[in-house]
Amino acid sequence: MNSGIRRSAVSVAGTAVVLAMAGCQSTGQTGSGTGSPFGASTSAASGPGPGPGAARPSAPVPATATTTAIAPAPATATATATPAPASGIWVLSAPDSVTGLKRVQPPAATLKTIMTTLQQAAGPLGVENDNPVVGVYDDPQYDVYIVVAGYNGTGFDPAKLTAAESVPPSFQDVNGTRFTNNHVTIDPGDHGGTAGCTSTLGQSGAMAAEATGCMWMTMTTFGGVTYVPKPDLQQMVYGIGPDKLGPIMRTIRAQVERRG
Repeated sequence: MNSGIRRSAVSVAGTAVVLAMAGCQSTGQTGSGTGSPFGASTSAASGPGPGPGAARPSAPVPATATTTAIAPAPATATATATPAPASGIWVLSAPDSVTGLKRVQPPAATLKTIMTTLQQAAGPLGVENDNPVVGVYDDPQYDVYIVVAGYNGTGFDPAKLTAAESVPPSFQDVNGTRFTNNHVTIDPGDHGGTAGCTSTLGQSGAMAAEATGCMWMTMTTFGGVTYVPKPDLQQMVYGIGPDKLGPIMRTIRAQVERRG
């Protein structure tokens, strides 16, 4: 791949991540909603993606090798299960490992972006807290980070997350690239509460990249899970939409959230 196409592919993928992280709340947006809380799993090609405990393809797909456009999935593509009651007190933590992946200290710039965008996502949901819980875990096989981030507190309203993830698709054009935000509610898992995912698809010519983040909320916890490319952007998780990231979120949630 020549350097011009490589730069363009990385640009589309990077902008999709930024818009998903920021909730796409900029001038020119059609519709409304909230984005991923702390980054996004980035899809640069169609096909099955990796997940904790799941079978993986023999080699990752480089983020810069994609020339296949991906059509956006409708907002109703993910089936929604009836959530269990958000009863009791749950506490979010960031253990030393999740699904066998070790916790690491990311570069300062990456951590700053995670913290800033976590606050931007939590604010519209009425979650205000000065003590975030953040865990960044290294996936050495795919050379990407998986991030768990959120807050502990009281008086959170899980219905606000359901409302935010039930809005129609929204659209934005940035420097010749078309971005589509899709929102879906998903099964929160055995711990109850509510959950949903936001995906941002960026399309520019024959290139496309998708960024997805899945979140959950109870009356005492707000958290989310996503894949984040490392600063060199050499590898990106692919094929990860709400249908795949949702089950990954539930698996990780069961390991990072406990009864208070």
